[in-house]
Amino acid sequence: MKYLDIYKLLDRSNCRECGLPTCMAFVHAVINGEKKIGECTRLDKKTVSELDQKIVRRDIGKEYEAAVGPLREAMSGVDLKAVAGRLGAALSGDRLCVNCLGKDFLIDTKGNVESICHIHLWVTVPLLRYIIAGGGDGLSGRWVSFDELKNGITMSNYFERRCVEPLRQMADSHTDIFFDLLDIFGGRPVEGFSADDSRIIYPLPRVPFLFLYWKAEGHFESKLKILFDSSADKYLDFEAVYILTRGIVEMFKNIIANHEEVMPNLLAM
Repeated sequence: MKYLDIYKLLDRSNCRECGLPTCMAFVHAVINGEKKIGECTRLDKKTVSELDQKIVRRDIGKEYEAAVGPLREAMSGVDLKAVAGRLGAALSGDRLCVNCLGKDFLIDTKGNVESICHIHLWVTVPLLRYIIAGGGDGLSGRWVSFDELKNGITMSNYFERRCVEPLRQMADSHTDIFFDLLDIFGGRPVEGFSADDSRIIYPLPRVPFLFLYWKAEGHFESKLKILFDSSADKYLDFEAVYILTRGIVEMFKNIIANHEEVMPNLLAM
């Protein structure tokens, strides 16, 4: 069964008795194997029993290994000492230390990743691809959109829908918290842009993201743009850029959900 098939069978009251802020968040947790359908107190036993047999849950472990396995193999051919300087990283014994959003991650030549943070797929895949790519000659200082990255045009609509739009909604509804989060993860204001707010963050040392936000005014809706240094292609392919950005979306959503009432539509995106 698909997400919406399950969602339609719930009463959609967002009662929070399951421990999550919305019914849509509960459905995602069920599919991901984090919750059992029976934890919805509003469903009768017959419906729970029927759903339990039809729901196909994601195997996060298998998905992780399928995505990371080939990258781990490719890591065996990387000279960590040779790429450290080009990547803005440092050697820590026989491992490479890479800073991601203010947190250090240690990576060895077998592709094992260690950090005090929880190791997510959205961090591991870009980190390993970053190291395997080996870097370039540094930042160009010229900002480009996602669709200007090599092959980015093939995924630009998806990037706008799954990354830019939910971040815009967060900036609209939780403006102070949104920019506080950017600052917490190393964001700094920049000048020279017409936007109401401009912040640069460094998800990876040589892959800065520029966030530009215009508030709604009169008949004009708010607008949010994410730009990248034109050298990003030397460090990450467009798919890894998407994964990294989507990871930021999920991280911000989870942080806001733990501190604020979050709109069902935002969690559903």
